[in-house]
Amino acid sequence: MNRTLVVSLPLFVLALSCGGGAKNMCTAKNIRCDNTLICDPDDGVCKCGGHSGVICPSNFLCDAATNTCQSTRCAGVDCSSKPSTSCDVFDGMCKCGGTGGTVCAANETCDPAGKKCVPAVNCNEKACSQNQTCDLATGQCKCGSNSCMPDEFCSPASETKMCVANICNGVHCAGANTCDTNDGYCKCNGAICQSGEACSCPAGSDGGTCADSARVCKPGSACVGVSCGNGTTCDPVDGKCKCGGPGGPTCAANQICALGPPPQCQGGAQCVNLDGSPKLCSGGTSCDTEDGKCKCGGRGGTVCSPADAGVTAEVCIATALQQVCRRACDIRFPDCPMGTQCFYDSSAATPQAYCAVPTGTQAEDSACQQPTQCFAGTPARALHCNGLALGQTGLCRPYCDTAVPNNAGCLQTPRPQTCTQIAGAPSGFGFCLAQ
Repeated sequence: MNRTLVVSLPLFVLALSCGGGAKNMCTAKNIRCDNTLICDPDDGVCKCGGHSGVICPSNFLCDAATNTCQSTRCAGVDCSSKPSTSCDVFDGMCKCGGTGGTVCAANETCDPAGKKCVPAVNCNEKACSQNQTCDLATGQCKCGSNSCMPDEFCSPASETKMCVANICNGVHCAGANTCDTNDGYCKCNGAICQSGEACSCPAGSDGGTCADSARVCKPGSACVGVSCGNGTTCDPVDGKCKCGGPGGPTCAANQICALGPPPQCQGGAQCVNLDGSPKLCSGGTSCDTEDGKCKCGGRGGTVCSPADAGVTAEVCIATALQQVCRRACDIRFPDCPMGTQCFYDSSAATPQAYCAVPTGTQAEDSACQQPTQCFAGTPARALHCNGLALGQTGLCRPYCDTAVPNNAGCLQTPRPQTCTQIAGAPSGFGFCLAQ
């Protein structure tokens, strides 16, 4: 066997020396390469690095020192105006992530850690108005999928949130209070003044004048030295004698206060019927002696819209801090316009059920400080803020109809509930009381 190998080996070597090896294609084709490229003998192609090198694509040059293709697209490209981006060697554009990355939009910036474009405004640092959320894609505050105008409010009372008119429209605040566009309630520099308090300038203010942003709630002094008669009570917010106390109508000198309920100012030439009887007003309004019209707030107040062409009349919703006309409704059969819900307000001077935009999304059993804060469920619906009063917090409970037998309007799981009449409300207006 060893003799065979000795004989065969020279024959194999002889065969290779006779032209059976690899052919140099560069020599065979007489290839000459330009610049820094070297011919690859395997295929006769000029490459960066020669044998087993690479073919540089268009707009790339070979660097002989490193045998790599270098782009010419990024020559002179400055990405300093677009922080955290770098030039893409294939198209010369500044991208987040560099080559193969993304071109950020005008309202975006590059996150170098994640190599992705993010909104120029950080939603974690941006506060949106009530019921609106920050859109992570744009950094804009959105009401559902819509962007509200500066004077609009985002209402959750629809299948998808919708922008509605400014909820401060028609709201008249007492004293120096101003209407908060986030919930439609009158406040003193963001705070709700309690009974006996007034929105005032801090001690030491020049002449008692100051900006709204400097005002604070403090014990009212407007009633010092004021004496009220005819059943009226001085309001510490503005020092006026009012029928029924703060939130009631202001009577003229020739009127008397009929406490009712509801409290009304009666008498005066303009507020007497032809038969001599006093003119009585409905919906919580009171007669204005200057023109004989029934107004929310009485003398100098606002005329609420009457019923017209199937549209329900407005009622007067007055509290110690504000007054406004709202469309009346029935909590058992609500027919409020889109974007609003029917709420019964026990805290008003004349308790009423009216249509209003929900200003919160407090669920059942949650605490509430405003009658329109309770709005939840599937589908979402208005709930009653039971026990609400100035300085007192209520509790959100479902509405029900006391005329329906066996508490059918109240869920009985996970615990039994009884449909209980709302104190002072029209017969049938109830709320579900957990047993």
